[in-house]
Amino acid sequence: MKKTFVSFSDFDKIDIRVGEVVEATNVEGSRNIISMIVDLGENYGRVNILSGIAGYYKPEDLIGNKYPFIANLEPKKIMGKDSNGMILVADDPERFFLIPLDKNLKNGTVIR
Repeated sequence: MKKTFVSFSDFDKIDIRVGEVVEATNVEGSRNIISMIVDLGENYGRVNILSGIAGYYKPEDLIGNKYPFIANLEPKKIMGKDSNGMILVADDPERFFLIPLDKNLKNGTVIR
């Protein structure tokens, strides 16, 4: 489904950063949610981010890898836990696909 246009000034408010997953665990009581500790670099530090990707990925597959994250997303409670950002995925009609980044990229690098 095509979405409506957004202004550049609205798009410019989104802070997309390289993040490295340093810890990841399944959230107790959920089949879909993984809790990740993500190093978003100097400006944000390490934050907890939850994602509904457990049906496709195991926590141990994420650790040590780098992905694009929305770093300045308003915190949201999921399963009683705070999520302080969002991992970006390719949303195929049949599943989610992670977008791995080069491990040489510095944590916190801005993605434009």
